[in-house]
Amino acid sequence: MYTYIQIIDKDSKIFKGYVFYNIEDGHLSMTIVRGMKALHRIDIPFSKIVDLQIDKFYGEDRINFIYQGKKYSFLYTGYGEEQYLEQHLLKAMKA
Repeated sequence: MYTYIQIIDKDSKIFKGYVFYNIEDGHLSMTIVRGMKALHRIDIPFSKIVDLQIDKFYGEDRINFIYQGKKYSFLYTGYGEEQYLEQHLLKAMKA
């Protein structure tokens, strides 16, 4: 899946951009991309996610969580990816 994300670190540095992500084997794997170039890969075990929140941001769905001191915010872009991510994260967090 492909979606827009914001990542805010402990020093309030913000990354805004797009990621390809995949959910399997209890992990959320993301590859940050710029155009056609892959920049960085992040692998997040569901068991290490804290403070999962699902809310609205200017009327659109948003999914937030904390992993290793960074806040990850997935913003709805209109392609149904938020529902997919939300369902899988909630399922994994309840397991």
